[in-house]
Amino acid sequence: MEEYQQIWNEIKDRLQKMLSQASFEQNFSDVRRVVSAENGIVSILVPSSYIKHNINNIYYKSIDEIKKEVTNKNIRLKFVIEEEIKSKPVNKFVPLANNDLNLNQNFESFVVGDSNRLAYLTALKVAENPGVVLNPLYIFGGSGLGKTHLMMAIGNYIADKDVNYKIVYVQAHDFLNDYSKAVINGNNFQAFDEKYDNIDVLLIDDIQMLTNKDGTQVKFFNIFNSMDNKHKQIVITSDKPANKLNGFMDRLTTRFQMGGIVDINQPDLQQRINILHKKMEERSEEKFDDEVIEYIAENFTDNVRELEGALNRVIMWAKMYNKKPDLQMTKDALNIFLANKKTEPSSNYDNLLSVIASMYSISVADILGSSRKANIVLPRQIAMYILRTRYELTYSKIGNILNGLDHSTVVNGFNKIEAEIKTNNQLELAIEAIMKKV
Repeated sequence: MEEYQQIWNEIKDRLQKMLSQASFEQNFSDVRRVVSAENGIVSILVPSSYIKHNINNIYYKSIDEIKKEVTNKNIRLKFVIEEEIKSKPVNKFVPLANNDLNLNQNFESFVVGDSNRLAYLTALKVAENPGVVLNPLYIFGGSGLGKTHLMMAIGNYIADKDVNYKIVYVQAHDFLNDYSKAVINGNNFQAFDEKYDNIDVLLIDDIQMLTNKDGTQVKFFNIFNSMDNKHKQIVITSDKPANKLNGFMDRLTTRFQMGGIVDINQPDLQQRINILHKKMEERSEEKFDDEVIEYIAENFTDNVRELEGALNRVIMWAKMYNKKPDLQMTKDALNIFLANKKTEPSSNYDNLLSVIASMYSISVADILGSSRKANIVLPRQIAMYILRTRYELTYSKIGNILNGLDHSTVVNGFNKIEAEIKTNNQLELAIEAIMKKV
């Protein structure tokens, strides 16, 4: 263990000379101790999840480069918080490939919801049994929905479990560049073959980038066949299903379809809220009020990347004004992003209220009013429930639509209908009838 503590001490000394004093003090001053060395993985204790996230996201590549200068041992440095420290370490070391994985993108940091649950569970099964369960695993979906995160999670899981695996992660355009360099160099594929030969796990991102690249596809086909014959795991991501990949050889697309195909869709409102909370937890940021988180989640629906960008802007504004953001500050911060976004016409909501009012023989004005009569409160609460479940609106937005009802009133109304619908068949049928008419 002492040998690896000395390696870390040397790496840390070099980092101190390379970084500004402020950056070093903030991120590395309390990162002192190697806590375990097991199966080629050297675990170093860090004081918080925030520091761990910063090191993995910003500094890890520099650390890895310094490590190669300090020692010729092929070890994987892993930064852990107290809760992650495993059982008694053993000093056993075996070679580990340089796989260029993002350590922050693991199964623990992946937020699971209805839009990605099947993809998550499938990826986890593949990671637990590489080359056995589904090969290849083909993950498709729109940009920024978590395909790369899941792919990285598979690689990190396997690397942490068994460092004997040679894992290569590559974006398809980099694979194309590697091939082009070999061709330009007089068809000298020595460097190319050294990189892609004898791989245990190949993670290739955005395979659609090889569209109409016949020579590159042939080379990839040969690698694919060789790995498949040896039962080595291949994971592929794309922005479209395998059978929709135009400009690809049939013998490739048919092989893509012979393993497991899973898709990732846009996250729903609750999943977007959970993602925002997870991002704030990773950054050790002060918890925002629910109405702020809900506003961001409601207005940024396309993908996780866009969602995180919106959150980062609000965090920046909060730091700039040195105060916790309220709803108005959040709106001001995000106004520039939302100016050109299309929102659902309010007439859809008006139509809903009209249908509810007609069914219960009251007026829309009654629903928007302040009466506490039972024959009016029930349809008002039904409106809250449908606005929340069908239109995925935040409680604050629902309150605005219903003439300024406060957040707690909307929450209580929604919860009451959600609970009652489980045992009241008549109410369930009434809501179904309303939704069919809208």
